[in-house]
Amino acid sequence: MIGTLPALAGAGALAVSDGEGILYAAIRGTDEIAAVNTATLQEVAIYFTGSGHNPLHLAVVGNDVWFSYGGSGQAGGAGIGVLDPAALTVNTTPEPTFYYAPLLASAHSAPNTLVAGNGAISPSVIESFDVSTGSPVPIAKSNPWGQPSPCSNLNQLAITADGANVVAACGAPYHGSQLALSTMTENATYPTGPYPGSVAVAPGSGAIALGVYGSPAAVDVFSPGNPTPVGTYSFGGFGAYGLAWNQSGSELFAVTTPSTPSSSAPTLNVIDIR
Repeated sequence: MIGTLPALAGAGALAVSDGEGILYAAIRGTDEIAAVNTATLQEVAIYFTGSGHNPLHLAVVGNDVWFSYGGSGQAGGAGIGVLDPAALTVNTTPEPTFYYAPLLASAHSAPNTLVAGNGAISPSVIESFDVSTGSPVPIAKSNPWGQPSPCSNLNQLAITADGANVVAACGAPYHGSQLALSTMTENATYPTGPYPGSVAVAPGSGAIALGVYGSPAAVDVFSPGNPTPVGTYSFGGFGAYGLAWNQSGSELFAVTTPSTPSSSAPTLNVIDIR
């Protein structure tokens, strides 16, 4: 550990800028997004997103910070907003698909693309957007009611290294579901144990890591499109809640807990993939 950020108490989501070394944090209950210089660990800005637009999830696309908000439990009760840190502008758009503030995903491999999904409900709808104009323009939306094994209780999303697909970690079924961004139809699955809860894609190799909630915690690593894992890594504890790769794909970081997250401290595990 190189430092702590006590000023970010209440941070519920994090996202890192493209090449600028700025960490953005959504501060729950404040309608604010904080910006921190990762080199100095100093807070450099606080951005107000508008009254009632409590940001819950973040994703950086180009120079813009996208966030999701809302949560009435009714269709259209949530929305997607965009912060332009340079222009100091915020725009928000109610989204009819989402019942709660949707999970978000973006990646260098899919420029001008944002993916959003209904988390923690069954079934979970996932939608892709073109955000090149500064507004979320729908590209495609999944139809879980038309799938034999639809995504239920979506936990995380990650865009593949080729920029063509997104992988969803859903509580059920017990596999990572890969959907084409252009059609949001399933084109590959990555079997895991119960219950898939985290996913990350290596930027270089494209390897896909999927972690499960349950005891023991485990992470499976797959080659793109191949349902057979190239490696499985087990840990003591209750579940793998967060995954991230280093830039080269030689190391995988997994956050686990010895029991439920609300009652135990997290452990950062470093997995050598080489």
